[in-house]
Amino acid sequence: MKRSTYRLLVQSEEKSRDILETALYALVALAGLLTIWQFAEEPNALSLHQVRTGVEQSAGERIAG
Repeated sequence: MKRSTYRLLVQSEEKSRDILETALYALVALAGLLTIWQFAEEPNALSLHQVRTGVEQSAGERIAG
């Protein structure tokens, strides 16, 4: 029976390492999601009615000046 290199590699894989790698990847993904969620829940420093575009600012200056 001829054994290929790929077949030997598949048979020799460490199952405990596969479980550890899966758990580690899951933790990294969870940490990324939690980080995004943390910043999404953070309140804005400026409310939207205080933010003005450049066009609105120049128009306001022309009217006031």
